[in-house]
Parts: sequence; structure tokens; C-alpha cells
Amino acid sequence: MGLGTHREQILAALRSACRASLRDEEAAWRAIEKAVALAVGPNRDGANRKARLDEYIYRLSLIYAHQTGAMPGFTNSESETHFERFAFAIPVPAEFKITRNLIKAAIRRLDAKHNLRFGNDLKAMRGEDAAE
Repeated sequence: MGLGTHREQILAALRSACRASLRDEEAAWRAIEKAVALAVGPNRDGANRKARLDEYIYRLSLIYAHQTGAMPGFTNSESETHFERFAFAIPVPAEFKITRNLIKAAIRRLDAKHNLRFGNDLKAMRGEDAAE
């Protein structure tokens, strides 16, 4: 499944989430392609659908936070957040089936503000940028 035809739409959804420009659009694009490939690729470790979705949302959350400077969020109202708009802009195969409620639940489980792993991974991403 090629994402190339959707590149501008996906990056536009990510751009809309930040007031300035993205840190590095090329790096963001490579990370998005990798996140999708890992999520929809062969299920090597026997992880169930929920675990694969959580890992996919985790990777998208890292990309989002790193590129925009904002934490991923959800709302219980009818309007979608910038993060949800970004996640929905990325086409995935029908069998992966992502819904707004599944994204909200994954973000709740992620708890990015209090998740040490997320914080450390985000710091590592920022450190890689400084090294370049």
C-alpha cells in the first residue's frame, strides 16, 4: 500500500497542528511510512489488534509531538482534535480499521503526559535532530 499519493494530504494535516513550520517534513514522512509499515505489516510477534493499534498510535503520537511541539489529545465532543485529523489522514488497509473511539482509547492508554517511555522516546527523537 503506497502512501505517496496521499503525502501532501497527510503532511497538511500534520502542518495544521502547529503554529510554525514542522521541524523536518522529510523526517516526518519517513517516520509516518515506517509507522504504517510496522502497523499493517506481517504480525510477527502474535500481537493482537489492540496492541498493534496502540503501538501505531504511539508512533504517530511521537511523530506528532516531535514535529508540532504539541501533545496528542482527544475530545469527548463532536469536533476532532488536530491529532485525530492527522491520524485519520493516513490511509490504512480496511482490515486494520481505525475508528475515532479506538484512537481516543489508545490515546487514553498512552497517557503521553505521564508516560516515561513516551517522554524518553520523544527526548531521543529531539536529540537525533540536534545531532544532524
